[in-house]
Amino acid sequence: MSLFHHQFRRTHFYILAGLIAVFSALTLGVLMLQSPSDWRDNHNLSATALVAAGPFTGAIARPSQAGCLTFSWTLLPYCTGILLVGIIPQFVRFPFKRGASTVQLVFWVLGWLGWLGGGFVSLMYALS
Repeated sequence: MSLFHHQFRRTHFYILAGLIAVFSALTLGVLMLQSPSDWRDNHNLSATALVAAGPFTGAIARPSQAGCLTFSWTLLPYCTGILLVGIIPQFVRFPFKRGASTVQLVFWVLGWLGWLGGGFVSLMYALS
């Protein structure tokens, strides 16, 4: 019996697509609250479309501000760690069968929430 198990299902894809859609809508909604001059000066549509870049969302929205990129690099190790905590259980065979796929999906969601949430944190920093 192998310790490692790999089974990505359509459910994984649907969850990830749903989270990206929610965070894209949230990002666009926050960006639309800016003043017209800020809207014109920022790369709002790029930040919305590239929300999967996680902690770099703020740096994408405001590429002309070096502080935003620096803050994104500061968030990267934390967001990556959380994402890894969500991805690694997808490859581990749990000692129990019942509920194992549910546990994997919970970790999957939490990992991506950490990654995409880091993007929202970086966006708030960029807009402050």
